[in-house]
Amino acid sequence: MRSVFVPRVVDVANLNPQVNNVREILARWDVPGWRVRTLAYGEPDRRVAGNPQVDITRLWRWRFWPWHHWLCYFKPCDLVFYPGVHWSDFAGLRWRRRFGMRAPVVVTLEGLLGDAERERYYSRQAGHPVFCQPVAAKQLAAVDALNQAADHLIAISPFLERMGKGRFGDKLLMLPLGINLAHYHAEGRIANRRLKIVSAGGVRAHKRPQVLLELAARHPHCDFVWYGEGELRAPLQQQAAQRGLGNVSFPGALAPPQLGDALRAADIFVMPSYSEGVPKVTQEAAACGLAQVVYGYYEPPSVIDGVNGFITWNDEQWLAKVAELIDDHGLVSRFGQAGAAMAHDWDWNRVAAQWREALVKIADGGKHQPGRSDN
Repeated sequence: MRSVFVPRVVDVANLNPQVNNVREILARWDVPGWRVRTLAYGEPDRRVAGNPQVDITRLWRWRFWPWHHWLCYFKPCDLVFYPGVHWSDFAGLRWRRRFGMRAPVVVTLEGLLGDAERERYYSRQAGHPVFCQPVAAKQLAAVDALNQAADHLIAISPFLERMGKGRFGDKLLMLPLGINLAHYHAEGRIANRRLKIVSAGGVRAHKRPQVLLELAARHPHCDFVWYGEGELRAPLQQQAAQRGLGNVSFPGALAPPQLGDALRAADIFVMPSYSEGVPKVTQEAAACGLAQVVYGYYEPPSVIDGVNGFITWNDEQWLAKVAELIDDHGLVSRFGQAGAAMAHDWDWNRVAAQWREALVKIADGGKHQPGRSDN
C-alpha cells in the first residue's frame, strides 16, 4: 500500500478556497493501492472522513497544533501534496530531507504575489497589464521558497502556467479546478424583476469591494450584495449607511450550499479586483446561471467575452459593461444560460480524476520528475 501525505486540515467549517480544493479531491480519492493521510483540527468534512482510503489525524489543540503538524511530516509516504507556508510546513519538509525521506513534493501555483517589479515582469510575459496581490515581504519570501523547493508545481489555469514557466520551467504543469455541481447549478432559478448584482470573496482592499458602493449609488433600482468576510466589511457597511445606500449589503461569508442558493437568487456577478489567480467563484456563478463582468488582467478561464459575460480592461469599461447588462435583461439571460452550459466541464467528479492521475504519475517518477524535495 502506497500513500500520499496532504498536510492540510479538512475541517468542514474552514471556508478557505485551498482547503475546499483539498476536500473535493480527497472526497473522491479512489486509486487502488493508494491511501491518503491528511489532517483535521475541528470536525472534518464528512465526505472525506467517510472515504475508506483516507486516514485523518486530529491535531493537538490550542498552541500545540503546529508541533503536531510538524511531527506528522515524519511518517513515511510516497508523495507530499499541497503543503502550506506555516513554519511547521517548512520545518517538516526540511527535517524530512535531513532524515533522507525523499518523496516528491507537489505545490500549487494559484495566484501571482509580488510588487511592482514582478508586475512589470509578468506584464512583459503576458503581453498585457498584470497585477500581483501585494503581500508582506516575509510572506512573499516564504511562498518563493516553497515554490523553488518543490519538485513539481501545478498551475490552476493556462495563464498561470504561462507565467509560472518563465520562473520555474519544466517542473510546472497545469490542472484545472472543479466545482461541486451539487451546490452550484442553475436548476430552479428565477430571474428577478428588480435585478440583484452580487460578488463574493474576502472583503479586503485588493478585492476592491468599495466599488459596490459606487454601483449601488449609480443604480438605485438594483440590489447589490457582497458575500464574504474581511477587515473592510464593517467600514463598508457603515459607509453605506452614512450615504443612505439601502440597496447594498455585506452579509458575511456563506458555506458552499448556502452560497449556491444565494447565487441562484441573483442575476449578475461582478468581480472588481485586478489581481486574481483563478477566482473559483466565477466558475460557481457561471454554473448558477449568472452573467458576469470581470477584468482580463488574470485571464479568467471561466468567462468568455461576449459568451457568458464581459471581460474588461479598465474601470470605465467595467462600469459601462455592468450598466449594459443592467439595461438588457435578455442579454443577462443569454449569458447566464451559456455559463451554466459551460459548467458541466468543471464538475469535480471529472476534474478530481485528472488530479489523481497526475499525482500518482509524479509519485511513480513520471514526466516531470526530477527536482529538489528539500527546503
